[in-house]
Amino acid sequence: MTRRPFLSRTHRARAARARQNASGDPGGSMRLAVLVALVLVALAVAAGFRGEETARGVGGLVARLAPLAEPRLFGASILELLAIAAVIGVCALILWRKR
Repeated sequence: MTRRPFLSRTHRARAARARQNASGDPGGSMRLAVLVALVLVALAVAAGFRGEETARGVGGLVARLAPLAEPRLFGASILELLAIAAVIGVCALILWRKR
């Protein structure tokens, strides 16, 4: 009779740990957000100091990506297909982690 409460507490604790481990890492998300913000601020500062040169350089880099934006398969570009694949991958990862 004394074994049942111990086992139920063990199962509840195990389930709570599983739920805690299944959630995302808020610290990692915050670090990623700060990194993205730092990159955007650095680009803005660079554009502020050397606006025309930066715009020309970024324009040249973006022009190299033009073949990715041209329709390839069923009227969709490679970028759109990659975005769809990324969404499917994230959904699959979420469903796999929920299992």
